[in-house]
Amino acid sequence: MREITLNKGEVFEVVDVEVMPESLPAVMSTLINSNCNEFTRSLVVDCGGTTLDMGIVVGEFDDVSAIYGNNEIGVCMVTDAARKALASADSDSSYLVANELIKRRNDLEFVKEVVNDESKLDSILDKIDIKIEELGNAVAYEAKKFAKNPNRVYLVGGGAPLVYPAIMAAYETLGERVVLIKDAQSALARELCLYNTEEEDIHIERETLIEVEDE
Repeated sequence: MREITLNKGEVFEVVDVEVMPESLPAVMSTLINSNCNEFTRSLVVDCGGTTLDMGIVVGEFDDVSAIYGNNEIGVCMVTDAARKALASADSDSSYLVANELIKRRNDLEFVKEVVNDESKLDSILDKIDIKIEELGNAVAYEAKKFAKNPNRVYLVGGGAPLVYPAIMAAYETLGERVVLIKDAQSALARELCLYNTEEEDIHIERETLIEVEDE
C-alpha cells in the first residue's frame, strides 16, 4: 500500500484492508452456531435509518451470492411522520425524541411526557403505526422480490423490530427460521469487534427468536 506521510507528524500505517458487503457480517456468529450446511441460503435484511440493505449468504459464510441496496427505504419514513405529528402537538420534534417515541410508543406514561397536547395522543400514535406498517410492507415487498424462497431470514439494523412482523408474514412458511437478531441495531459493530479480536477463546451464545409485542 502507498505510504502515508505527514509533515512534522507521526502517522499510522495501514497494513491490511478487508472489504465485506454491507451488514452481512452482522450475522456471522449466528450462522456459525446455526448448524446450516453448504446448501443453506440465508437472507440478511438490514433496515437502517435511511437505507435498506440485503444480501444472501450461502452456508456458514462460504459465499455471498447476491446483494441489494435501496436508499429510499428506511426508518426515516417513520421518524419524519413522528416529528411532524409531534410538532403539530406543540411538542419537541427533534430526531432524538421522535425516535425514542417510536421505540416506546406502547409506554403511555412516556408518550404523555413528550406530547404536550394530549388531545392529539391517539392521532400521533395512529400516524406512527400507519408509517410502521408502510415501512414493513415496503421492506417485505423488496425482500420477496430480491429473495423469493431463502431457507432462513435474519433481521438486523435499527428498524428490524419494526419490520419483523411484516417479514414474518411474508415468509410465513419459514416459521422460527425468520430471526430477529438480538440487539439488532448494534449487531454489525459487535460482530466486527469479534471478527477482529485477537482473543482465540470467545463464547458466542446461539441466537434465539425474540418475541415482539403486538402493536
